[in-house]
Amino acid sequence: MDKNTLSTKLETINITPLLVITYVFNLDCSNWKFEKFEKRTIEYYEFEYILQSEGYMFLEGKKYPLKPGDICFKRPGEITQGIMPYSCFMVSFKLSAHQVPYQNYQNEILDKLPPIYSTKNKQYYELIFKQILDEYLKGNPVSSIKIKSSILDLIYSLYEEVQQNYLPSSPYYSVINKAIKYIENNYQNKILLDDISSYINMSSFHFHKIFKQTMQISPNEYLMNHRVRVSKELLMKTNESITDIAFKCGFESSSYFCFVFKQKMNVSPNKYRKLHSIF
Repeated sequence: MDKNTLSTKLETINITPLLVITYVFNLDCSNWKFEKFEKRTIEYYEFEYILQSEGYMFLEGKKYPLKPGDICFKRPGEITQGIMPYSCFMVSFKLSAHQVPYQNYQNEILDKLPPIYSTKNKQYYELIFKQILDEYLKGNPVSSIKIKSSILDLIYSLYEEVQQNYLPSSPYYSVINKAIKYIENNYQNKILLDDISSYINMSSFHFHKIFKQTMQISPNEYLMNHRVRVSKELLMKTNESITDIAFKCGFESSSYFCFVFKQKMNVSPNKYRKLHSIF
């Protein structure tokens, strides 16, 4: 990181993203050749979403292979260099209106985001980046509000996914991982604790205990978080009714879906759709 980088603390409640610039690079993959970009120092925060790639990214001297669905998170003051070929969306943004160039904030959410992360739900993240670009190009009076909301959603969703997919060193790693795959493959159906514990051949009491100790949330909380994550994509890219989405994501009723969604996202499904729908 550049020695002249400023570092100050920023409380999460004070995060108010302000877009600097966004664009899509090499979307048609016409410039598909191996070459290096010039090294540069990151001025503000940046997200890059990799669409196609056979390339790499140097960040702070470390070389990262880039794969479709990867999100690169770059902080102010970091030295980066891209190695083609790849195509991507790029979003550069301030975290507050008062942020100056090369000012790097200390924050409990941002500090947990890795430099490169392979997303599970590729379509969902691609939609968010596309939506930010579309609103930037529209330049409507309300576009800045929608862009701010989308960047916040991007930070939240990435943080949530990173936390849920991080398995600390544990003697039960393989068991927890097997349980997570079961949840994510069967979330549309009614899943009870006994169903998961039976699948991994463990008592319900013991499974619940080691899952919560390892993941810091209960199996049911993980299930609800995953259902909400899937529902967000459906709200963004389809015109399906709230009831249909609720049942498709495994909720027993639309009212319970709305209750859980608002509890986790601080907005109702309808409000979320108005803010993020691509239609």
